[in-house]
Amino acid sequence: MTPATPVPALWPDRFGDELYRFALSRVSDADVAEELVQETFLSALDGLTTFRAEASERTWLFVILRRKIIDHYRRQARATQVSLDDLSENGAAEADFFTPENGHWTGPQAPASWLNADAALEQQELHEILQRCQERLSPQQGAVFAMRFVEELSAEEICQELGLSSANYWVIVHRAKLQLRRCLEKHGLGKK
Repeated sequence: MTPATPVPALWPDRFGDELYRFALSRVSDADVAEELVQETFLSALDGLTTFRAEASERTWLFVILRRKIIDHYRRQARATQVSLDDLSENGAAEADFFTPENGHWTGPQAPASWLNADAALEQQELHEILQRCQERLSPQQGAVFAMRFVEELSAEEICQELGLSSANYWVIVHRAKLQLRRCLEKHGLGKK
């Protein structure tokens, strides 16, 4: 049986909404999500001659979109640099919050359990608060955070994609965690 030939004219109707929802869940900006889907379709058109039908058309488009999202994170991360000399908003150093050996929270600074979040807020509200807090991260922190915790790339992959040293990567991750924690606590989450 010969695999079906892709029909680009049908892509927006067949896959557009699904690709858009996927992109939007990753970048949290409707305009950027639309742009990423459009870039995906254009890249797929450019690469149509290389499509070997080893995977479905849908899978192929999602692979392209995922690459476009990573490219977006890379561009976003390069927009501004995080200085290694910056201190947190409250003047505390990273060592006040994390153990140098493994990068984990120190005992008194460890976040409180959020098990009561379901009782205090509906799941949708929690998601909206987390999303707003993520949007307050610097572009580089947001990109690193999304690549690590949304796309689930390894630290090595992120360093390679963004041209970061391992030390700079860990500083960015720690600062993103601190900023997200402060933001979530300001919204009443995580405090006992």
